[in-house]
Amino acid sequence: MEIREVKKTLAAAFAVTAIASAANADLVAYWNNNSNALPVSGFGYTSTAFPQAADLGSGSMTIGGGIMSETIVNANGTEVYTWAQSFGGSTLNALNGDAAGGSFSIQGGTENGNNGAYLQFQLDMSGFTGLDISYATRGTSTGFSSQIWSWSTDGVNFTTFETFTGTNVTTFSVKTLATLSALDGAATAFLRVTFDGATSSTGNNRLDNIQFNAIPAPGAIALLGLAGLAARRRR
Repeated sequence: MEIREVKKTLAAAFAVTAIASAANADLVAYWNNNSNALPVSGFGYTSTAFPQAADLGSGSMTIGGGIMSETIVNANGTEVYTWAQSFGGSTLNALNGDAAGGSFSIQGGTENGNNGAYLQFQLDMSGFTGLDISYATRGTSTGFSSQIWSWSTDGVNFTTFETFTGTNVTTFSVKTLATLSALDGAATAFLRVTFDGATSSTGNNRLDNIQFNAIPAPGAIALLGLAGLAARRRR
């Protein structure tokens, strides 16, 4: 290939990169929370399986913090999180026409012991940049009044990057976090939302239709563009 043609190929590849970067982000992971293996308040408890895999994409979701001491052991020896429920969900922020179904619902716990409990997600951000997070949420008047988001690459040291307050309102709304670049390209990325401010044991926050979207890294797109152009050149 002549130098002039190489330059044309590179220019075209970078154009592909620019177009792709401006396009909508790709789905990394999504939880519609319609099939959570969670206990139902007031009824017999069933096994609660954590971590829970994403309904679309790839990732895992688990819980921790104060809620870990708020468990019972059912007849078959399985730990059940008594304050992690599946209350009615929403169609807000849902994908593919998903029904409202259930939601991930965490309650205040005994003497509000779940203040400081968290829901944690693990994702693979390899080849991705600019993580966008959105979800539907609502609460009850005595539920958690704040949701604090933080990120980590080791699952131990977390950095807070956004806090929502007034999350104990009783109607669903969509929360959209500012685009996060700190996890660009991270093979192991952790996102944690910590709950605080509940004033009763049964007060709750519900999270539903949780989306993580990101843009394919420019380098990966450029390589794909070059591969396509080279294939065309060979033909």
